[in-house]
Amino acid sequence: MSYVAGQANRLGNRASNQDRCLVVERSEAVLLAVADGMGGHARGDLAAQAFVDTLNRQFRAHQGLEDPANFLREAFREAHRTIQRVGQAQKPPIQPMTTGVACLIQDGVAQWAHVGDSRAYLIRQGQVALRTRDHTRVAEMVESGLLTEQQARLHPLRNHVSLCLGGTEQPPPVTLGPKVYLTPGDILLLCSDGLWSAVSESRLVNTL
Repeated sequence: MSYVAGQANRLGNRASNQDRCLVVERSEAVLLAVADGMGGHARGDLAAQAFVDTLNRQFRAHQGLEDPANFLREAFREAHRTIQRVGQAQKPPIQPMTTGVACLIQDGVAQWAHVGDSRAYLIRQGQVALRTRDHTRVAEMVESGLLTEQQARLHPLRNHVSLCLGGTEQPPPVTLGPKVYLTPGDILLLCSDGLWSAVSESRLVNTL
């Protein structure tokens, strides 16, 4: 499998950047991940770093990846538990939180998973063929026809996520995407809302 990978992370107009990204490979597989620490809570950067560190560790330690969906589901659950431990180790204890998205690619097949509003896109032949659906109330309103995509981009609750990693005792449900059989020229984009909320899908596609 031949591919080109790139990463970008910009501070923007904030005092600190709580996004984290990961690209790691083994001989037969590649793992991509993005986390967006939740700035409205204490130390979202700790949660985001714990997420990518846990996925990296799980990927390197996992002997077999015959079941990508199960690997991603369990890696997210372990990341949730790690975030909780990191928070409890602080003085005083805190509850850092993050969104997260990851994609495992092997044998020309991609499988992704996410929690929150960090997204994965499959761009094929100049169009968005697939993308994750945000875990937000606004996304639910779009799905039910109460809002258009354009209205959602301007809604005051557009950044309020309904699911995240950390913050709750039990791990959140992880949404798994379909298996995607990749074709030459396909582009996989993982990003936080710092990109997709500021740049239209048409601009994303044209740029990539």
